[in-house]
Amino acid sequence: MDFSLEAEHEALLSFVYLSPIGIIRSDVSGTVDMLNPLAVQLLMPISGSRGVGNLFESLSSVAPELRNLVSSFKAERGPVCEGHRIQLTPVGERSTVLSCNVIKLNSDTLMTTLTDITRQVEAERRARQHESWLAGIYTSVNDFTFFTLDAAGRVDSWNSSIEELTGYAADEVLGQTLDRFYASDEADPHRCPEHIALSREEGWHIQECWCQSKSGRRYAAQILVAVLREEDGECAGYSVVLRDVSERKISSDELTRLLTTDHLTGAVNRAHFFKLAEKEVQRAKRFAKPLSFVMIDADHFKQINDTAGHQAGDRVLTRIVQVARAGLRSIDVLARLGGEEFCLMLPGTSAEEAFVIADRVRQAIENTCQDVFDAQVKVTVSAGIASLTSPGDSLNDLIGWADKALYEAKSSGRNCVKAI
Repeated sequence: MDFSLEAEHEALLSFVYLSPIGIIRSDVSGTVDMLNPLAVQLLMPISGSRGVGNLFESLSSVAPELRNLVSSFKAERGPVCEGHRIQLTPVGERSTVLSCNVIKLNSDTLMTTLTDITRQVEAERRARQHESWLAGIYTSVNDFTFFTLDAAGRVDSWNSSIEELTGYAADEVLGQTLDRFYASDEADPHRCPEHIALSREEGWHIQECWCQSKSGRRYAAQILVAVLREEDGECAGYSVVLRDVSERKISSDELTRLLTTDHLTGAVNRAHFFKLAEKEVQRAKRFAKPLSFVMIDADHFKQINDTAGHQAGDRVLTRIVQVARAGLRSIDVLARLGGEEFCLMLPGTSAEEAFVIADRVRQAIENTCQDVFDAQVKVTVSAGIASLTSPGDSLNDLIGWADKALYEAKSSGRNCVKAI
């Protein structure tokens, strides 16, 4: 019997050691007491100097929500999260995604598994684009129209379905660009050229936006633009499918909010931010427009957590987002990248303009973020700025430069803004 138990124990250890998934055992505060080699391999690139001694701290830069998920799970045992996705790298490069399962074994023990699902996620993304579009076409036959554009991107065909959906007659549409259909309050001179350019590069491209009929009826729409090619491969024009998706817009907006925002602060989450930022960098390069990024980090945040507790720290982070948003434009994006680190993306903004905005946000936080909990703690932030200066600049370059400027701000005494 002893020999049998020993053999089973050895077999279990061998399985854990050689398992194709990362396995981590920790207490509910995240302190690790066992992990296999693959877990170390997955955690080390993102944990940096923090090491892998604490699960939550190791993943704080990419999954700060894990600590809250565990602390809010009140049952003595059971699954805390299943298939929770963690994005490790920006979308522009080979975007690495992990699937995380956390099980509470007893009142003080967690078992966590990490699986690399990068290829699966990419396959799912492509499948969703195709399947959701086709399903929508089949189930909403009365809510779409089909027409064509010439090689210059102007409407060169008309049919009665266009008038039924948009209200426009042939003489009001022929020779016009897709701008004719966009809602007036979403006027953007870059939207149509960008859509055409992306379709030409990728073969087809889907855009979601608000459109407006001739009578003024505003509706949510999907617009598919696909390239029509000559025999020699040259672009001969484009086919367009315009769909009214207003009925599903309300529920999809709520789903989008859940998938793209940080659950604690309401800022854009890390994964969605990198998708938006990659597109904005390409757009700024294509149209030769300025673009700036601001890295923001709460000063002495560990001290706040240590002296007032994690709940107080969470309230500070939420307040920082609220105050920062009040001083931004609707086109600016504020994201929580992890822990106490945030990033502002400022389209159409030069380095000089970005400095003014960043310093205004810094001052507002210093002046209004006090007394967010019982203990008085001085809340300030440091910020670093980087701006697009060359067609060769990548998103990783810009984020890296902004992070370097942030480090200079920290080294200069904190509560200040520095630019690269």
